[in-house]
Parts: sequence; structure tokens; C-alpha cells
Amino acid sequence: VTSSSKEASDLFMKGREKLENSEAFAASTLFDQAIQKDPNFAMAYLLRSQSGGGFNVFRQNLDKAVSLADKVSEGEKNEILFSQAQADGNGAKEKEYLDWLLKNFPSDKRIQTQAGIYYYGNNDYSKALDHFKKATDLDKNYATAYNMIGYCQSSLNNYPEAEKAFQSYIKLNPNMGNPYDSYGELLLKMGKYDESIAQYKKAFDKDPENFAISLGGVGHNYIFKKDYTTARKYYQDMFDQSKMPGGKLTALYWKAVSYLYEGKVDESVKAFDDYRAFAEKENLATNAINAYANQGLILTETGNPTEGMKYYQKATDLIGKSKFSKVDVDNFMTQSMMWQYYNLTAQGNYDKAKAEADKAKQKVDSRKNHGEEMFLNALMGYSAFKQGNYDQAIQLYSKADTEDPLNWYYQAMAYDKKGDKQNANKLLEKIKTSNVSSLNLALAKNKAMENRTVENKKK
Repeated sequence: VTSSSKEASDLFMKGREKLENSEAFAASTLFDQAIQKDPNFAMAYLLRSQSGGGFNVFRQNLDKAVSLADKVSEGEKNEILFSQAQADGNGAKEKEYLDWLLKNFPSDKRIQTQAGIYYYGNNDYSKALDHFKKATDLDKNYATAYNMIGYCQSSLNNYPEAEKAFQSYIKLNPNMGNPYDSYGELLLKMGKYDESIAQYKKAFDKDPENFAISLGGVGHNYIFKKDYTTARKYYQDMFDQSKMPGGKLTALYWKAVSYLYEGKVDESVKAFDDYRAFAEKENLATNAINAYANQGLILTETGNPTEGMKYYQKATDLIGKSKFSKVDVDNFMTQSMMWQYYNLTAQGNYDKAKAEADKAKQKVDSRKNHGEEMFLNALMGYSAFKQGNYDQAIQLYSKADTEDPLNWYYQAMAYDKKGDKQNANKLLEKIKTSNVSSLNLALAKNKAMENRTVENKKK
């Protein structure tokens, strides 16, 4: 690691270990100290950008790392440029830098892990798993890789293998919070609520400074036990205990989502107002924009797209008013085009929607960003479904995010309209039994329940 100060280098190493085990608050302090000792420490800025504090802190530190990239080794430079491409939404460049790193440093456990995280983020769990296993082959005591092996196996529904990986992680880091938090997440996914709660509480007890987020995990368990009041109590505890604004915002987000699980749409929209007010107080414009977008989605999905469009418009206006760099404005405006396309489709205004879709498609095709490609496929699938093209809808949804419960719902409805009850019911059952909390799951569960009620009335 290129640094002019031994002391800064030591602080960086400690911070890196903390960050690799999701101890962002502790890591951020160590990276700040390293930067004080060596103000030209490119890699410290890079990892500080990944250690929380909101979008502004992220961008500021990443930009500083990029400005110093010519003063470091080729390997470090490519790591920095990889992160920059990722932040800019430039999928082609991101892949190019990653491939360079893998070719030049195949025996670096951290590069293998970085590759694993890249493929994991693209929902390619088998490929991700290969890279994480390579990391543990290179160092059988590299705890972080076992954590990610657990997540991959969980995503592949190989629960015994996931459990084994998390147990290895616990054995390697018994005094850290993250291993217990990860294991708690697996148990929640498996529907073992009480066991999950015990692990989440253990994570918080081991490290209350970094793992207030585990209190949110306890809250999720109560959501699926349908005890919404207790869930919100834990989300409030998470808010109170979080050391960083990001943690507090996450707690407010889950509180808003909890009302949605209960079918209380107005309360959910109102709770996102509280979320946005907090984001604005902390000068976190990206979170404020996302709050409007979430409100737009909720209203559109619950049968009020005209009102939903007003919130999408507010989100777009805020993008224009915020002091973002050109590349960040570009990222957000790409999202905005897709929001407009989705909402106009929901309103049945297909001609206008198509014009937005064409603009969005041109933009997305030029950027090769996998997340955007999946989102656009989902919206095109939604459009096909709304217009009665069920085969096309099913095909497009299969190229969208296959982890998104709202995509499962519309794919199920397309199967249903085709008269394929078996595939429809399989997806509806998946929604009913899913314990991986998200805003989209809350929406999908309610829609699936409404659908079941209508079906039962028909009988």
C-alpha cells in the first residue's frame, strides 16, 4: 500500500480489517486518522469512501482517491478506477478494470473477494462463489470470504452449506458482531424467527457501536411474526443506537416499510416524509430523492398512479436542484426516465410511456450497467403485462432482477392470465413464504393477498 507514513499505513490496515467485517463506524475513524497522518494516502480515501457517512462523504473521498491515482502502483490505481466506474454506473469500464486486476493479481485474496462481490451484486451467485472459494483457498483463515460464501449459498438456497460457512466465520471471529448478524439473517430467511432474534441480539451485544443495524434484524423477525408494534420498537432502538446518519435513515426506512406490511399506505407515505426530513437535515440529497421515489412507487402500486407521478416529479425536480457532479446527475436522470416510463404505463398512457422507454433504453444500452438493464427489463415486462402480451412479459421478467418480489408478482399474474395456474401459484407461494424484508416484498405480499381474496370470492 502506497503511503509516506508507517503510522498511516498501520491505521489503514486496522481500518481495512474493520471494514471487511462491516464495522463501518470504527473503520471510518481509523481511515480519517490515517488520512491525517498522510493527506496523500489514495487507498485510505478509497476505503473511507466505502465506510459510511452518506453520499457526499462517499463522493468526496472517492474523487480525492481518483485525483491521487497516478501517484500509486498500477494495482492500486486500477482498484480506484474500478470503484470510480462502479460509482459512475459505467458497467463496461467496471468489468474492464476488474478483469485487469484478476489477470495481474490472481493470487490476491482481496481481489478474488472483490470479484466475488461484483458477481454477487449482479445476481451471478455461482460465479461469485467460485471467487470467494478461491479467496479461502489462498488463505483458509480469511474470515470475510466465509461470510460471503454464506451469503452466496443462502442466495442459491443451499441453507446447510450457508450455515456451515457462517459457523466458520463465527469460529474465526467469535468476538465480532458481524458473524452473528450474518447468521441471524440466514435464520430469518429460513423462518427460524426466535433463533434469528437470539443471533441478532448477540451481534448487538458483541459490538453495539457498529451493530445497531442488528436491532433492525430483530425488527424484521417481528414483521414476519406480524407483531408490527414490537418491530417498530426495535427500529426505533436502531435509530437511537446508530452512530451514523446512514444507520438512522435505514431505521426510518424500515419503520415506513413496516406500515406497508400492515396495509397502512397513508402511514407509510407519511413515514417517508419523516425519512426525507431527516435526510434534508443531514444534507443527504440522494436519500431525499429516493424518499420521493419510494412514495411514488407505493402510491402507484396501491392504485393511485396520478398521485404517484407527483412524487416522481418531486424526485426529478430535486435532482435538478441538487449540487451533483455531471456524472451523478446522469445516473439519477437515467433513473428518473425509468420512473416516468413505469408510472405512465401504470396510468395506461402507453404512447407517452413508449417515448420515455425509448429514451431510457438508449441511455441504458450505452452504459452497460447490469442493475439498470435488469430494472429496464422489469419495466418493459410490466408494460407488456399491462398491454396483454403475457408471453413477452414472462420472458422480460426472466431477464430482470430475479430476487425482486414485485417481479415475481407480475410474472405470476402473467402466468395466471395465460391459464398457467401451476407457475402462477409457485411464484405467489414464494412471495407468501419469503422472509427477506424489502419495500417491494411488502407491496407484493399485499397484492398477492388481495389477489387470493378475489380468487376465493370467485370460487
